[in-house]
Amino acid sequence: MAFNPKTEYTIVPKEFNIEDFYKYKEDFITRPPYQRKAVWSRKKKQALMDSLFRRYYIPKLVIREVRLSDDRTVNEIVDGQQRITTVQDFFDNKYKLPKTLEDLSEGLSGKYYKDLETDVRKFIDKSLKYQADVIKNIDKPQNVDHQIIATEIFWRLQQGETLNYMEVAHAQLSSLGRNFVVKYADDLTFDYNNYEPIDTNPDKMPFFKLLDVNNERMKHLQFMARFLLIEKNEGYADLGEKKITDFIEDTKVSDGIGDYSYENNSDAEGVRKNLKIFYDIFKDDTIIDENNGIKELSTEYFIVSVYMLIRHLRIHYILDDDTQKIVREFIYYFYARWKNYDESDDTDMLTFSNRRQQGENDLEVRDRIMRQIFFEYLRDNNFSLKEKDNKRAFSELQRIIIYRKGKGLCQECLREGKPEKEAIVSWSKYQADHVIPHSKGGKTAIDNGELLCSHHNQSKGAKM
Repeated sequence: MAFNPKTEYTIVPKEFNIEDFYKYKEDFITRPPYQRKAVWSRKKKQALMDSLFRRYYIPKLVIREVRLSDDRTVNEIVDGQQRITTVQDFFDNKYKLPKTLEDLSEGLSGKYYKDLETDVRKFIDKSLKYQADVIKNIDKPQNVDHQIIATEIFWRLQQGETLNYMEVAHAQLSSLGRNFVVKYADDLTFDYNNYEPIDTNPDKMPFFKLLDVNNERMKHLQFMARFLLIEKNEGYADLGEKKITDFIEDTKVSDGIGDYSYENNSDAEGVRKNLKIFYDIFKDDTIIDENNGIKELSTEYFIVSVYMLIRHLRIHYILDDDTQKIVREFIYYFYARWKNYDESDDTDMLTFSNRRQQGENDLEVRDRIMRQIFFEYLRDNNFSLKEKDNKRAFSELQRIIIYRKGKGLCQECLREGKPEKEAIVSWSKYQADHVIPHSKGGKTAIDNGELLCSHHNQSKGAKM
């Protein structure tokens, strides 16, 4: 009996006119959720058009058939995204044919598609083709096993490419950690319900607008992953590539595709709080526009060190407007000193620069230096920070006293003019609220507590 393992899918060869990819764009998913968005240069696109015109060998596309309903399928491009977008852009008149085609015909070089003679356009539409291998029988978009197989095929095809570790992590669709990082740090998203790529991402945190660091090789995702490691370790952590890779692998679950529940973890919540404060501190810098971030925020290990300082301050101090302003001024001061220091005189900056790696000890040394200089800066500018009361929750005794003092009535309901019978709050639905919010320095003390119903407590938030 012959050895013949069962195959997980079948492959069917197919030929496509290149015009089909432009004329019927809706039939092709050029960026599946496990792929990054990449754009070829104009020169590379023109080189491909030269090869198409000469009918040179071009590697096959790899396409996965995805069934959206009983009567509708789409073609998911597992391999060949750039070859397809190249011809789509050509038909859309986004670039000209290359000068290298001069030897074929005088009417080709430097021409947009719309400017070509009718017979040439007919040749392009009817004669230029892509060969493809179409993968069938792993066609269910919500089937985890089918998605995993498609992702595996993609990565086996990419083994010869120089993809960085963050791009590899991006393809781990079943990793909850990966899903959090992508949701809040990537430029793009993917709609799993309609199974289509979305070339924007409304969930991306505004913090990334501050950075003078582009996201072409997923650098923003790398920042977010490193911030997560800091929070998971409650401070200093090894932020190296292997640790990030291990984190993405460790947070894989069998049904994790499209699952964004990791955002409810304490470390994920901590990152989001820190990045919100980070953004609030620097958001009014006039240097920020659609193409530029803050020039001081362009070096990774410096940005991570600023994050560490802001994290420490958020946890232990009240970050009111005046404090945020002096933090911003300090960071600009520190940056200027760091960029212009004398090695023979400023040993702190020399050590800071020499500890640019992402190891745990390097992070600790940089943080200690920046924090020390920060508090010296406050001293020299006669500025005092307001410490937080680290006791956030009222004790059981305090809750009872506050409830009795309020006579079981929501104080905000009373202020709104409601009769007492409508303001009554049962013990099980009662909330002991800080009159001056804890986040603004309010003490967890009876004199700063009042009885609120759950509705008014939740709607108040951090307002006075």
